[in-house]
Amino acid sequence: MEKKTPAQIEAEKRSRKFAIEAAEKAYNEFEVKEPNDLQKSFDLLKAVIELKGADEVKNFDEKISAIEAATLEAKEAKEAELKAIGERLEATIKALDIVQARVKADRNSNASAPSTKSFAELLSENINEKASEITTLKKGQSTSFEMKDMSFATSFSTAATSVAFARPGIIELPKRKLHIRQLLTGGNMGAKSTFDYVKEVTGSGDIAPVAEATLKAQIELALQEVSVKAEWIAGWLRISRNMLDDVTGMTTFLQSRLPELLLRAEDNQLLNGNGTTPQLSGITDTGNFTAPNSGYTIDVEQLVGAVAQLEGYDREANGILLNPADWYRIWLTKSTGSVAGLYNLPTELISRVGDQMFIAGVPVFRSTAIAVDKFIVGDWAMGANFILREAPRVEFFYEDGINVRENMVTVRIEERVAFPIYGDNYFIYGDFGNVS
Repeated sequence: MEKKTPAQIEAEKRSRKFAIEAAEKAYNEFEVKEPNDLQKSFDLLKAVIELKGADEVKNFDEKISAIEAATLEAKEAKEAELKAIGERLEATIKALDIVQARVKADRNSNASAPSTKSFAELLSENINEKASEITTLKKGQSTSFEMKDMSFATSFSTAATSVAFARPGIIELPKRKLHIRQLLTGGNMGAKSTFDYVKEVTGSGDIAPVAEATLKAQIELALQEVSVKAEWIAGWLRISRNMLDDVTGMTTFLQSRLPELLLRAEDNQLLNGNGTTPQLSGITDTGNFTAPNSGYTIDVEQLVGAVAQLEGYDREANGILLNPADWYRIWLTKSTGSVAGLYNLPTELISRVGDQMFIAGVPVFRSTAIAVDKFIVGDWAMGANFILREAPRVEFFYEDGINVRENMVTVRIEERVAFPIYGDNYFIYGDFGNVS
């Protein structure tokens, strides 16, 4: 194939830009005047997204699926239902734009960006690089390695373990489908024991209209310095030297199981830590959340009430966290009275795109990390950060306890993290069984 010149590449970019602008203009100026126009509007929106392409559009596949589903529904709907279909699609597109946990990584990343690898890949490479060192450990010696180039977003993805290796060995317990760090904005901190920040708290005075030649209103903006301590989360196990001799088998086991155990402990701290060292202060710790105040008794209504309450604080509700039992129970909501027993969730309120539920346009996530009958409606993007002080580290120790006498080796996994939560009204934490 003939290589394109810089001029040809630039011309193609301009042509694509003009096509996108023309499609956006056509979509924005198109007026829905009759039922058939709604489907045309959906087609124009789909064309805009497809022209921009998966490299530029967040959640590209989900948006295309949502538009196709709405188009099909519009073909079969009655005229009175068409407006609601359009509103649901608009809410779904908006929700897909704000959900950080489901934003796709740029498929055409900058070539100058540092390459990152998953925990499993790095662990496997590091262990194999140090295989000879590990198997020849002598009394008083130890070895370790740190996952320095690990991607935050993908650091604990499901281990790509071959069945050919895993099946003959240990049959693991199931992995948790979603971990709390996946809902949070991540970051790193400097070489300190605390993560420090300054936040605005309630000040005094109000700006007000003022007559000419009169004293203007005085206001004060109050700022508060806050420090959050970085805490260790760690665990260890003892394995035989025989397992060390079989480096491939040990790698398969460690890369698949240790990260899951670490993440489960981390989940518990991010949600339930009580803030007393060495625990983190989790979302449900006193002072980190606000209780719901809607007074509703039906599960889905309580969630909508919490969304409204959060937005009443000028926060952005961008995620609802439920236990799987509650997530599925909502779909089973039935009517009472003369039509008792019929599933009656209104389509204007709750929808589903693929495996993603939306309530009032807000995505609903499920994880066994949160207890049954509890819920969190949160501004996950702005309300807190998951901060890595020290990346997960695996270390091997020959001389520990009675290891020398029993020909065993101690393996430790640990990380050091901080979890700043920036106020008490970024998260609404409630109980479906208790109504205020």
